[in-house]
Amino acid sequence: MFKYSLYTGITLLLSGCKLFVPSKYQNYFSDQPWDNIRLAKTDEIPQVVDSMVIMRSNREFYPYRKKFLGDKIDSTQQDRTFLVIAKNSKWIVYPVKDINSGISLTNKKQDLVVYVEGMGKNFYHAGHRAFGLSSQYKVLVVMMDYPSIEPEYGLIKNFRYARKNSFATAPSLINLLKELDNEKIAGKDWTKENWTLFHHSMGNIMLKRIMKERSDTILSPGLFDLVVFNAACTEMKNHHLWLEQSKLGKINIIHYNQDDRQLKGARILALKRQLGCKPGRHLAKNATYIDFNPLVGPRHSTFAEIPLRPPIHPHAREYFNQIFNGKYPDYKNKDKFSKVKNGTGYYLK
Repeated sequence: MFKYSLYTGITLLLSGCKLFVPSKYQNYFSDQPWDNIRLAKTDEIPQVVDSMVIMRSNREFYPYRKKFLGDKIDSTQQDRTFLVIAKNSKWIVYPVKDINSGISLTNKKQDLVVYVEGMGKNFYHAGHRAFGLSSQYKVLVVMMDYPSIEPEYGLIKNFRYARKNSFATAPSLINLLKELDNEKIAGKDWTKENWTLFHHSMGNIMLKRIMKERSDTILSPGLFDLVVFNAACTEMKNHHLWLEQSKLGKINIIHYNQDDRQLKGARILALKRQLGCKPGRHLAKNATYIDFNPLVGPRHSTFAEIPLRPPIHPHAREYFNQIFNGKYPDYKNKDKFSKVKNGTGYYLK
């Protein structure tokens, strides 16, 4: 197993300074998607449609450029909130005052998912994932968007860049969560649904920082019904220490996959075992561990349909639909779950 992970890590290292992009992804860094994205005028009123997400971003902002949200963190440390509407394959991005303003404009009362992505996302790709999650599971998505790829960098430099920016975005995330907390305390109608905090891959770096530094103590205990660490690209060692002291979620779930190729490569590059690959012997007493290996094999565990990738297994789709909508799994259901022999939670099968 280590030999395989070493091979993966070396493959990443040998990719050199230029980022290799297969032909099917050749437009990944293109500005072409921005032909279908526009920044709304100041006095423009949003039209309520089915496809709407809220994005809080700490990216550099250039309102008079075609690509108005860049690939670096804003040097002024300013966070901006946007209501993004998708209609007829085009996006309109509306700057709004705060989260409540954006959500109120959606006129929706749905279960809420605060969603943080991992490496490799510009604003367009992050938004695309947010829309996918929202439409697939019928939830209201609030995404914490941050720069996690720089087109001019190679793979190794981008790996470090994404890690650094995820860590640096923790204060922005805390500000977002505090805003949500205040709205819940105020009793706004949209706060009465189920709330999930969902971090994928490198997005877990900022969540770890928040919990380890105890920044979440300024928030109401149990602010989220569920906190999910999905395929966490963050160090496994001693994770129980910072997770057990956190009261951010009423329930904590850690999704892992012992054969995850990407996290095996990350282990080599970071020189640390990754939580989303192998939780280790010291488990957090306040978390449930779910092994996705039977469903995804060596792939980075996914939760939404992504173009050019294998479809989600029906059992995984059903599982995510349950947890995002406040219907927690029955781990005693032997058709869907079985206990991991070493005691590290359950297999999802």
